[in-house]
Amino acid sequence: MSVKITINNAVKKYGNNTIISDLSLRIREGEFFTLLGPSGCGKTTLLRMIAGFNSIEGGDFFFNESRINNMDPAARNIGMVFQNYAIFPNMTVEKNVAFGLKNRKTKLPNEEISAKTEKFLKLMKIEEYRDRMPERLSGGQQQRVALARALAITPDVLLMDEPLSNLDAKLRVEMRTAIKEIQNSIGITCVYVTHDQEEAMAVSDRIAVMNAGVIQQIGTPKMLYQRPANLFVATFIGRTNVIKTKIEVADGKPYLVFPGNYRVELKNMISEEVKSRNVAASIRPEELVVNTESNDGIRAVVDDAVFLGLNTHYFVHFTDGTKAEIIQESQIDSIIKKGTEVFLKVKTEKINVFDEEGKKNLIQGVVNDLDEYGAGK
Repeated sequence: MSVKITINNAVKKYGNNTIISDLSLRIREGEFFTLLGPSGCGKTTLLRMIAGFNSIEGGDFFFNESRINNMDPAARNIGMVFQNYAIFPNMTVEKNVAFGLKNRKTKLPNEEISAKTEKFLKLMKIEEYRDRMPERLSGGQQQRVALARALAITPDVLLMDEPLSNLDAKLRVEMRTAIKEIQNSIGITCVYVTHDQEEAMAVSDRIAVMNAGVIQQIGTPKMLYQRPANLFVATFIGRTNVIKTKIEVADGKPYLVFPGNYRVELKNMISEEVKSRNVAASIRPEELVVNTESNDGIRAVVDDAVFLGLNTHYFVHFTDGTKAEIIQESQIDSIIKKGTEVFLKVKTEKINVFDEEGKKNLIQGVVNDLDEYGAGK
C-alpha cells in the first residue's frame, strides 16, 4: 500500500526563528517526489516533519485522510534512508535487512521474515553479500543494504534524505538508476531530498524547488527546466546565462534587445505583459548558436573553449562586457579559437524572459502545480 501526502499551511520554528512558514503541498500516491534546493532551504526539515522526527508548530499533515501531526513515528509505517546509511555495524547484511521485520509490533512468522528478507536481498542485488559485515562493503553496497532494510517492512511511504551524497560520481549515477527502477516496480510513494539538480531530474516524477523555506515551483523535470516560474528556479535547475536587457514594442510586437542592438521578436510572450520594460533574459548555453553563415546575431568574442567530448563549451563576452557560455556539439574538424569574433543566434522559442525583479516568467506555457491549491504565494 502507498499513500498520498497532504500538507496544509505547515509552520516550523526553532525558538523565534521561523524555518518554514505557511507551506502547503500535495504528493500523489505512488509518485517519486523530490524536495530540491540549496543547503538551509528547509527541505530536510520538511522531510523530518513528515517522518515525525521534528515537531510541527502549525498546519496539518495527512497520510490519505489520516492526520499524522501527533502520531508516533513508529506508527506512521515509513521507511527511511539516511545520508550516512545508518546500518548496524555489528550485524551481517542479512540481519540488517531483517531487523525491521523482526521488531514489528505485530510479530511475523519466521518463514515470512525469511521470505521477505530474501526478496529484498535479491531486489537490491546484494544476496551474495548476505553474510558480510558492513565494514567489508563499499559505499554503494551499504546504501543498497539501507534501502533493502527500509523497503522490507513494506512501508506506505519511503523517505530518503540525501542518500547518494557520500558516493562517488559513477556510483551516484548507478544508484539513482537502481532507486528509480525499484520505486517503479514497487509503486511506493517516495519523498526524496537532494541539493543535486541533475540527480533530482533523473529520478523524479515531480520536483518541488525550495528556497528559504518557501516552495518556488512544483512540476515535472521537463517543465522546471524549460519553463521555470521565476529566475531562482531558472538558475538553480541547470545552467543558464542571465542577461539584463529590455523589451521594446514596435507595431504591437515585443522585441528582446541584446548588446549591440541586436533584437529578436518574442512571439510567445504573455499578451498582458507586452510593454516596453527592463527584463532579465534566461538563455541556456544550448540556446545560443554560433552563426556560421552570416554576421547576423549578437556580436561576441570567444574567451575560452573547453572540449568535453560530445560537446564543446565556449565562453564569450558581448560588446558591453556581458559574459555568456555556449554549448555546441563538438565538430570533427576544429574548435573556435580564443579571440575569434563570432555572431550568435538565439533559439527564441526556448528562452525565458522574466520581469526585472526575476519574480515572474513573461513567456507563455509556465505550469506551477502550486497554483492548483493556492499555495504559490
